[in-house]
Amino acid sequence: MSHNSKNSVFILHCENADPDQHWYGWLEQQLKSDELRVERVFLADASHPEAEIWQTCLEAQLKGLNERSIVVAHGLSCVALSRFLAQKLKQMTIKAGIFIAGFNDPIAQHPEFNAFIQQAQFESGILRANIQRRLVFFSSNDPVIPVPLMFKFSNLLNAQLIEVAQAGHFRTEDGFKEFPQLLQALQTLLKAEFS
Repeated sequence: MSHNSKNSVFILHCENADPDQHWYGWLEQQLKSDELRVERVFLADASHPEAEIWQTCLEAQLKGLNERSIVVAHGLSCVALSRFLAQKLKQMTIKAGIFIAGFNDPIAQHPEFNAFIQQAQFESGILRANIQRRLVFFSSNDPVIPVPLMFKFSNLLNAQLIEVAQAGHFRTEDGFKEFPQLLQALQTLLKAEFS
């Protein structure tokens, strides 16, 4: 196996955040090794996210995607990543997609996300076929994303649904400076070889 084909993990932050907040830096430190490339992706102006700008950010920073890549997205970046991968994965597969509080529908109490969500074409067939393992983490007390929307998203992806009790929206203010359940899932996926 060539050095170029080592595993890679890309970590995408949520709305109103940046790569240095919440559990993103902790996760990178836990995972980092000579055999593994870990990158935190920056999404511009996350307080006022624009769909096209986030696509440009992903295009620039997810250049190294291949069949040994795992992408972790959180909150609104799940919407952006789904759109990005629907285009990218027409020609390739990736090892896994992990969606933290993943959704893809407008949220009544967050109309500011509507334009962003409406611009994201959701092609679940491509994502199901070309992301080899799909996981959705959710918490029943998420104050941002309604649970039924996370269930629907998981169902469309035919993803494994993982509940973390009392995790809110998986942010520092919800007690999530570290995310051991996600680390454990990643370590299992990194060891696995999928045909």
